[in-house]
Amino acid sequence: MTLKAYRAGMECPPLVAGKLRIYSMRFCPFCHRSLLVLQAKNIPHEIINLDLKNKPEWHFKLNPAGKVPILQQDDKILYESLVVSEYLDEAYGKTRLMSTDPYIRAKDKLFVEAATAAAMPMLKIHHNKDSKDELWAEFRGKLNLFEDELKERKSPFFSGNQPGFVDYMIWPFFPKASTFTIIFPELKFPTCREFPLLVQWMEAMKKDGAVTALKLEDHLVDYTRGVLEGNTDYDVGL
Repeated sequence: MTLKAYRAGMECPPLVAGKLRIYSMRFCPFCHRSLLVLQAKNIPHEIINLDLKNKPEWHFKLNPAGKVPILQQDDKILYESLVVSEYLDEAYGKTRLMSTDPYIRAKDKLFVEAATAAAMPMLKIHHNKDSKDELWAEFRGKLNLFEDELKERKSPFFSGNQPGFVDYMIWPFFPKASTFTIIFPELKFPTCREFPLLVQWMEAMKKDGAVTALKLEDHLVDYTRGVLEGNTDYDVGL
């Protein structure tokens, strides 16, 4: 199975009965959420990458909104990164990445929503590079959300003493943020002096097995630079 992106005019690869498949995009932080869960729980799966600018016709049959990730197993189809990730956690393995306490689980979901909203200004730089300074400043202004949450939880990770659901849902935003600071050196990444707990968390996450296996940073700078220049290459590095 190729890692290259399927695009308009290409046929969907036939399903293997019972095999779990995730339709993804190599550089999408929302797809990375579900891919991290798959890695963390050692769930066997296959990946079909899609060209999101020249989408194959069958993409819309799987998800009418034309978004990724999409999870498919036989006639079962799910989409939206949080829905897919929560399903994977509940359906596979005995160890849960999410808390078993209903209240904590609900609070975690609220925090993930807030963290996602905090990251959105940074993600908008992709298509608004002329406003990068303002968008980056808005993102930087919301980093206290993460620092304060770690302080309140009194643990190295948002999910406790080891990475869990919350960590995997928000981690993909940080390699993307780091990428922008490489492309635009004037954009400064958070320092240990400003956000000690957040920086410690980021360093710890870089050593996590699921994170290192997924290699989120591979070719991310080249891909992002291409998007900023109007030359998106979903197959960069392949």
